[in-house]
Amino acid sequence: MEWRHVAKRYPKASGRALSDVSFVVHPGEIVVLVGPNGSGKTTTMEMVSALRLPTSGEVLVNSEAVRPSTPQRALVGVQLQETGLPQRLKVREAIRAVAGLYADPGPVDEIVAQLGLGPYMTQAIGSLSGGWARRLDVVLACIGRPRALVLDEPTSGIDPVARAELWEFLRRRRSEGVAVLASTHDLSEAEAYADRLLVLDRGRLVLQGTVDDILDLAGGRWRLRLIGVESSVDAWARTHGVELVEAGDTRVLISDRQTVAAMAEQIEAARDRGDLHYQDILKGPIRLEDVFAEAVSQANQEVAR
Repeated sequence: MEWRHVAKRYPKASGRALSDVSFVVHPGEIVVLVGPNGSGKTTTMEMVSALRLPTSGEVLVNSEAVRPSTPQRALVGVQLQETGLPQRLKVREAIRAVAGLYADPGPVDEIVAQLGLGPYMTQAIGSLSGGWARRLDVVLACIGRPRALVLDEPTSGIDPVARAELWEFLRRRRSEGVAVLASTHDLSEAEAYADRLLVLDRGRLVLQGTVDDILDLAGGRWRLRLIGVESSVDAWARTHGVELVEAGDTRVLISDRQTVAAMAEQIEAARDRGDLHYQDILKGPIRLEDVFAEAVSQANQEVAR
C-alpha cells in the first residue's frame, strides 16, 4: 500500500484534512499511525478502500491507484470505527454473511478462535461490549484473505490481555506476508508492536521511522515532565526563558541529563516556596511520547510562522 503526495480538502467549514502525505506499507510489515484526535488518521485509512478519494495525489494498492470500481479494493481488509452492522444480527450471522461474499473465504473458524470470539457467536451484535465488537470487526476484515489490513484503532476499548492477543494475531498475519496499517492513541502500544511508526498531526506527517530510529533522534537526551500544571508554570517558564513543550496539562523539557537535573531542582524549590503549582514531576531518559510531543510542537510552530 502506498500513499503518494495525498491531500484532502473539505469545504471551508472543515478545512484541510491531509496535506502532502506520503508513505508506504510493505508486505510483512506492521506500520502504526499515531496522532491526536482530528489529525487525519481516519481520513488516511478510509482512502485505501475508496470510501474517501484524495483531492490530489493518489493511494495505490499493488501498484495500482485505488478507485471505487478498481479490483485492488478486494486485496484490502478494512476495520473502521463505525461499521453500521445491524445491531440485532447475531455474530455468527454477520460472519456467515460476509464469508458468503467471497468465492474462497479464509479459515473462519480459525480466525474466530484466534480472536476468542467463539463464546459470543450466538449473541446479537448490539449486546457486545465495545472491545468484543471491535474484535468482530477485525474478524470480518480478515475473512476475504486480504493481502493488506487497515485497522482504525483496533484495540480501543479492549483490556490489556485482549490487546496483547490482538497484536499477536496481527503478528501472525504479518508473518504470512500481510501488510498491516493500524492506528492507536496508545504510544506505549505503538512502541511495543510497530515495525515502523507514522506520526500525523493536523493532516501533516511530521515523523516516521522505526521506534529505534525515532528514539535515536533524541540523541540520548533526557526529559523532565510536569504533570497537572497550572498557569503559574507557564508564567515561570516565560520569566526564566525556559522552553517547555505543551501536551494538554503536561509540560515537557527535553535537554541533556545535567540540565534536566538542575532544572528539576529549581522547579521543586519554586514549588516549595508556593510559586509553582503542579501535581507531579518526573525525569528520566527520553521516551517515545516525548519525541512525539516535541515533533508535534515543532511542526505547529513552523505552521504558525
